[in-house]
Amino acid sequence: MSTMRHEQGPESLVFVLSTLNVGGSETKTVRLANTLADMGIRVTIAYLNGPESLLSRIDPRVRSVHLERKGKFSLPALLRLAATLRDCRAETVVAVNLYCMLYAVLARLLLVRRGLRVLATVNTTEFATRKEERQLLLYRHLLKLVDGIVFGARCQAKLWSDRYGIGRKPGTVFVLHNGVDTNHFQPGHQEQGGFPIPAVKHLIGTVGQLRIEKAHVHLLQAVAALRSEGMDVGALLIGDGSQRHVIEGEIERLGIGRYVYLIGEISDVRPYLASMEVFVLCSTAVETFSNAVLEAMSMGCPIVSSRIGGMEEMLEFGGGAVFAPGDVKALTQLLHELLNEPKRRKQLGDDARNAVVEHFSWERMVEKFLRLSAKQA
Repeated sequence: MSTMRHEQGPESLVFVLSTLNVGGSETKTVRLANTLADMGIRVTIAYLNGPESLLSRIDPRVRSVHLERKGKFSLPALLRLAATLRDCRAETVVAVNLYCMLYAVLARLLLVRRGLRVLATVNTTEFATRKEERQLLLYRHLLKLVDGIVFGARCQAKLWSDRYGIGRKPGTVFVLHNGVDTNHFQPGHQEQGGFPIPAVKHLIGTVGQLRIEKAHVHLLQAVAALRSEGMDVGALLIGDGSQRHVIEGEIERLGIGRYVYLIGEISDVRPYLASMEVFVLCSTAVETFSNAVLEAMSMGCPIVSSRIGGMEEMLEFGGGAVFAPGDVKALTQLLHELLNEPKRRKQLGDDARNAVVEHFSWERMVEKFLRLSAKQA
């Protein structure tokens, strides 16, 4: 691995994050930083503000810098970032969202240093709010100043080019699919035994922060509809967030409290994934290339997902089925069919595992990241 680093990767790299809170992009960035440090690359994670729940997961070889942002835009935070880039002699800066890109671009301008490569990763496919779309009026100009724009899916890159005119300059657009550790997430993991799960014949579920765009209520409505049809179905919702009270209210309204468990945030989702017959993603916005779905696929769990972001791209090699976002009737029908066809579920689960191993492994993602971070993509 060290040979690959010297031939392909930078000597020193800085990731810029908004927070170190538990989330798909943040968790992936911390793990990627740890992997790169293990390969001998000098890695720094600079984060604008708290919370810092992922701080304990950062390898001691990875330097972490709290930029202490105050207000909507923080000049002191910008100066701290510029000082960090100078002190660690960074060759590449990776801004993990568009707001972080603002700081990365301005910090490079302050340093007036040639050879410092700035990459901007785009995590959003469809904006959840009009405010976010308006902010793009600023970001689209800054995106012209970066050395590379990293999208999480081909469909995302095309949408941003067609709709916003972003990424049309040749040689500046890269697609980096998320990757999953196929050794850590693999079929046959022992099912959850220490925590009660619904005593039902068919158990489905999902993993993700309880945010409005994740549309957990659609999953709850599908469970209620299936039960009204006589199917003994229950669900696990793993994660926490601002919509928890809304979800709890919907569970009570639908009268399915005995069949749906809110697990909260946990460090190891594998036992719960092993308990699920089908993994469901109901997102209606923001989603690009779900890490949670990749983990479920790697465990050999069939997928039912909304047709959002790069989900069709993820499932193009098999492993699941999609429905139109917000179409609870179509979601219910797909689940009804799958839960009644164990052989089809088994085949989809096998296809899901094979797709991840062949196309979306962690090793494949790291190799491609090294190439693009050193202008060899």
